[in-house]
Amino acid sequence: MAAKNPVVHMKRSFTVALLVLVMLVAVCQKHLEMMLFTSLSIQKQMGNGCTGREVYDLLQIMRCFPVEERDSCDFQDGYGDGRTYGGKRTHEGIDIMSRSGKRGELTVQSVSEGVVEQVGWLPLGGYRVGIRSPEGYYFYYAHLEKYAPGLKKGQKVDAGQSLGLMGDTGYGKEGTRGKFPVHLHFGIYRRTQGSDESLNPYYLLKYLD
Repeated sequence: MAAKNPVVHMKRSFTVALLVLVMLVAVCQKHLEMMLFTSLSIQKQMGNGCTGREVYDLLQIMRCFPVEERDSCDFQDGYGDGRTYGGKRTHEGIDIMSRSGKRGELTVQSVSEGVVEQVGWLPLGGYRVGIRSPEGYYFYYAHLEKYAPGLKKGQKVDAGQSLGLMGDTGYGKEGTRGKFPVHLHFGIYRRTQGSDESLNPYYLLKYLD
């Protein structure tokens, strides 16, 4: 039996590797085109001056839905609705409602990696957590029943990491409960000229959904 020609074998291996590389590039390009198309579509729906690039970044950053038990909750586009507690204002996020209405039943999780920038009580948000992503976006989770054990300011978190349990805290002094149905208020803010500006999370959550 004749020995294999090492040159021929090398050429064949190179050809196969080149074909695999071409296929991978084609798949990546197709994925990029789909993401760009999706980003522009969501950007048009979000409005509020949000750019296609910002939407594209958020789609890369947000790795999971804010509630682990997705099938146990519902949400609608309530961004911009009127609110009166604490003065006349607009709703700067989306309410993800518990179907059972039981506090402490559903797990609130971080949609992205980042650092805990704020944790503690706010009259409007009750027990809340604020996560700053490495890219500068601020994700706000409010009305928690309780925090995940050990959660503290300055702590690094990963996407999918538990932040606490859904509740109905807020609209009063610390510990106030029962002023509204059990839900998670989820907000997204971008850094603009040194301050944070809210964005409508609805269409991004629909994509994650």
